[in-house]
Amino acid sequence: MRLIGTAASGLRAQQVAIDTLGNNMANVNTLGFKANRIAFAEALSTEMRSGNTKTEGNTALNPDVGAGVVYNASGTDFQQGNLTHTDRPLDLGIDGSGFFQVKTPDGKTSYTRVGAFQVDGSAQLVDMQGNVLEPSISIPPDATNLIVASNGEIRGVVAGAEQTFGQITLTGFQNPEGLLKIGDNLFVPTVNSGAPQVGQPGSTIGNQALGTIRGQALEQSNVDLATSMTDLMQVQRAYQMNARLVQDGDQMWGIANSIRR
Repeated sequence: MRLIGTAASGLRAQQVAIDTLGNNMANVNTLGFKANRIAFAEALSTEMRSGNTKTEGNTALNPDVGAGVVYNASGTDFQQGNLTHTDRPLDLGIDGSGFFQVKTPDGKTSYTRVGAFQVDGSAQLVDMQGNVLEPSISIPPDATNLIVASNGEIRGVVAGAEQTFGQITLTGFQNPEGLLKIGDNLFVPTVNSGAPQVGQPGSTIGNQALGTIRGQALEQSNVDLATSMTDLMQVQRAYQMNARLVQDGDQMWGIANSIRR
């Protein structure tokens, strides 16, 4: 009897879907969060042979019966979230494709869409976790009237004179969906994502156009709460259906065992 095994695979798959949707909904207000998405596939089908096999010409037609569903792959939805205005000049949003490049405390390079930057005690530009923006940019503590242009140039006033403090670059990937999420809205490249390609905001690298910088703005989560709620209800109903199939299969086995006795 294949019923219980098929239904059990459905239970496992729908549990993964529920966990994924729950995590997305929990991060609906997280800056720059990119929703997770999952893909399912049919488990290896088996050929059902019967004494009453239909034939077409000289060829026997044996129907294939699927063995359930499996959790095939997970990915990240990199659709851009809404850019909302803020009052901080170092809150930076990316309008278009691309990532900020930061160096974590362990010396590794990661990539993020969250541009909530600030100046640390060493006068360097860092994100909310203290990761240093690369290439590093130093801003004097007494700098005022900071402005970040759409091309990533940072300007300000020091001792009454206007100065340029540095140039923010963006990094693009041939296949952003291949990036690996490591937490805190940070990503690292993989073989599937391709090598990082660094360029000035608004420029074109290969066949990819990098986005521009929008000052005093932050990208919000790209999770659509209404869509996620609808998907969650559908997944819960599918979970209930598979649970009922397991229960029915167990009852059928019970009847079969009682007949044998």
